[in-house]
Amino acid sequence: MQENILQIMPAAGWVAIFDEGGEESAEAVVCFALVESAMKREVRAMIADGRQIDFADALPNFLRVQELDAFDEDEEEDEVDEDEDDEDDEE
Repeated sequence: MQENILQIMPAAGWVAIFDEGGEESAEAVVCFALVESAMKREVRAMIADGRQIDFADALPNFLRVQELDAFDEDEEEDEVDEDEDDEDDEE
């Protein structure tokens, strides 16, 4: 299927989230692309993958795109939950 990038927009502050063996990892989104394919248009995130820029959703283990601040907050909440679980285990 032919995909045409019609427009590219900056994506500062956004990350693509991937599943790495049950843990979530984040890769910086370098841009959003307005893509046309098969008579439809959609906005897709692109990340640097080595020396290339690829669509994040085309890479293995892709989960979602999220604002970096929101991802950082989720990570902090998970760490607090783990710390509380560790304290409960010690009692």
